Amino acid sequence: MRFLLRTIFLWSLLLGVAWADFKVGVILPLSGLESERGRIIRDFLLELNQELTWNQGLALKLRFYDSKGHPAYLSLLVEEALFDDVDLLIGPLIPQGAEELVRKARDLELPVIITSGEVNPIKYLKGPLGPVFRTGLSTRLAVKALYRCLKQKGIRHVGLLISTDAFGREGERWLMAYATENAIKILKKSYFGVDDTDVSLQLRDLLSCEAVICWAPPGASNMVARNLARENLKLPVYFSHVVAREGFLRKTPFLQGRPFVGVAFYSGRPLVNKVAYRVLKNFLLQHGYPRDPALAAYGDALIFVWKGVLKGGFKHWVQGLESLGLVRGLTGLYFLSKDDHYGLLPGSVGVYFYRWSTFKAVCYPKEGLL
Repeated sequence: MRFLLRTIFLWSLLLGVAWADFKVGVILPLSGLESERGRIIRDFLLELNQELTWNQGLALKLRFYDSKGHPAYLSLLVEEALFDDVDLLIGPLIPQGAEELVRKARDLELPVIITSGEVNPIKYLKGPLGPVFRTGLSTRLAVKALYRCLKQKGIRHVGLLISTDAFGREGERWLMAYATENAIKILKKSYFGVDDTDVSLQLRDLLSCEAVICWAPPGASNMVARNLARENLKLPVYFSHVVAREGFLRKTPFLQGRPFVGVAFYSGRPLVNKVAYRVLKNFLLQHGYPRDPALAAYGDALIFVWKGVLKGGFKHWVQGLESLGLVRGLTGLYFLSKDDHYGLLPGSVGVYFYRWSTFKAVCYPKEGLL
C-alpha cells in the first residue's frame, strides 16, 4: 500500500498534478513570549509533513501565520489566510483564541481545526457551526477522565478550587455538569484570583474533602502547589491538563509529583499513530526538546487533513474526514463523524504525575480502548 501511494504521488508530479497546491494555514506564536514553543511546533510540522509526503504519498503546502501569542491578531490572520487562498486553518496555541478564530473563520466560510481552547456550541444553535474540528484534549474530556480516575481510586467527595478567570469558569461548568453522572459529590467550592499569592485559607477550608480539584492556569496552579508545600498540607490535589507541558513542569518543582490530567501521548503505550510518533520521537531526541501536548494536537490536525484528502480528495476532504470513523492520532484515538467533530475518545485520557524527567501514570488511559 505504501509503495502504491508513493507511486501515485510521484506520477502526479510527473503529470503536473498540483498536490502541493492544497494550502494549510497554521497559526502559531512565532514572536512574543511563546515564540520558542511556536517555533518548535513549526519545525516539527515541517518534518512530519515531509514524512507524510513520502510515506503516504501526499504533499501539503504549509503556510505559517504569526499570532504573536495574542488573540487580538487572530481576526486579521484569518483574513490574510483567505487572501492567500488557504484551504483551511489550524490553531491556536493559546486557548483564549479559539472562540475568535472559529467566529472569524465561520464568517469567511473557512474550515478550521482548533488545537486548544473551547467553542461553546450554544452560540451557534441558530445556524450550523460549520466545518470546525478539534484535536488534542478539551476541558470537557479532561474533566471526564479525571472523574473516572477518582472513581477508580474510590474518591467520591471532592472540593473544587477554581480560579476566577475564563479558564476556571469553563472548568467549573464541566466539573459541575459531569459530577452527578460520575457519582461524585462536590462538598465545597473555593475561588481565588490568578494573581493571588496565598490560598492557604481556601485550602484549609477544603480539608474535610477526600480530594481537591484545582482548575486554574499554569502559573496559578503552581502557586497553589507552592502553598500546599509551604503549609505542609497532605490534602490530595488534582490539577487540570494545562500544566502537562514538560518544559513547564521542569521549572516548577512544587508541581512535580502532583497528579494532573494528560493524554495517551504520555502513557508509553502504543495508543498512537505509529508514523507520526516515530517522527515526533526522533524530533525530540535529535533536538533535546521537552514533551508538549501541543505537538500532538498540531500533529493530529495534520493527520486529519491528509486522511481526509486521501479519503475524499482535495475538493471533498471535509466529507472524507467526516466519514473516516476511527482515526489514530498522537493524542490518542478519535472517532470522527458528521455529528461529532470533537472526536477524541475519553478513554484516550489518563492522569499522570511528573518527577525526575519521567511521566508516571496514576490512572492509565482506558484498558482495551485500542
